[in-house]
Amino acid sequence: MSQRITRRDFAAAGAAALALPVLETGRAQAASGSATLTAAGFATLPLRPYQLMCIVCRVGGGCKDDLGDPRLTAILNAVRQDPKLPLTLRCNVDTVYRYQNPGHAKDTDEGELFNAKRDLDILQKLGLVPGDTRPAIDMFARLLENVPGARGICGYETSTSDTWRGCARAASGDYEKGHALGIKALIPPRDPQQMAQDKKTSAAAIYAAPVLRIRPHHLLCMSCFHGGKEKLAPIAADNLFEAIDAIQKNPDIPVTLIAGVCMICPPCASYDPANRLCLGGRSMALRDQKKDLDVLQKLGLKYGDTLPARKLYELLFARIASTLEICGYGDGQARAPEWSICGSALDDGAYQKARAARLGITG
Repeated sequence: MSQRITRRDFAAAGAAALALPVLETGRAQAASGSATLTAAGFATLPLRPYQLMCIVCRVGGGCKDDLGDPRLTAILNAVRQDPKLPLTLRCNVDTVYRYQNPGHAKDTDEGELFNAKRDLDILQKLGLVPGDTRPAIDMFARLLENVPGARGICGYETSTSDTWRGCARAASGDYEKGHALGIKALIPPRDPQQMAQDKKTSAAAIYAAPVLRIRPHHLLCMSCFHGGKEKLAPIAADNLFEAIDAIQKNPDIPVTLIAGVCMICPPCASYDPANRLCLGGRSMALRDQKKDLDVLQKLGLKYGDTLPARKLYELLFARIASTLEICGYGDGQARAPEWSICGSALDDGAYQKARAARLGITG
């Protein structure tokens, strides 16, 4: 399937099939040129839970751009065009969640009962409920993390009756092959050459900048990267070294605290240069925003505030005694995959060493 498909096409088609209204606003049209809004107020692509597994299965079976099913192909194309596209999982239930029931038009040939059980089996494995919405890249990452195989979901060891015969592909091994290929087979990664170029350009920009623009929680990341070491070296994945080096060479360089991605981010594999967003797994950007706000609250600062690096780190080390306060949300409890805990929160030895060394800032 080579025709480019837009989010408008998906939302309109989904709404028509489900008898849901599709709302458009001039603001949304101006922003994207093709975006639509659902009755919930934001653009989303509805799909059945089983379709997530079907896409992985078809890719594992050797399909590339055409999955052999127009709907599955269209979903994959849309996700590849926009990995942050919100996906809403809808399925047929008899419970209070029936407000989101999509109807049986997209049931597969195995029958209504099998379709209902398969969808709920998948949701249970994902730790989600009918109607839950996540960015596409997070949804597929969650599937790959929690559903390693198709048996017991798409088919059973014993066919107890024709009602429970399952999908013919369940025992093919195609889903398991797709699972082994990982997220990169579904959503192509950033081009390595472009990342290398972005590393070169963004690192040079740090050294040339009269003011460093850094998001608040990266001050802690820089500290953990430093770890009290006397000698540091740059890495390809980010600009933590360069930011530290610039501060050590000029301890009074102004640092402005900004929202969202910053000078440290461009070389990262999870950085989306077109939209200047972080697409890190399990909603990394959501966690990062909370950590940013937590740092600002501890320091008594706000976005846009500018301090000399020396003064900023003096304040940071005085007000934040442990990474647990920020990177572990204060109690070290990970209450959902989206709110996972950074490893440094439970073992902040590197932060403490950087704190004792004052990040190598002299004078």
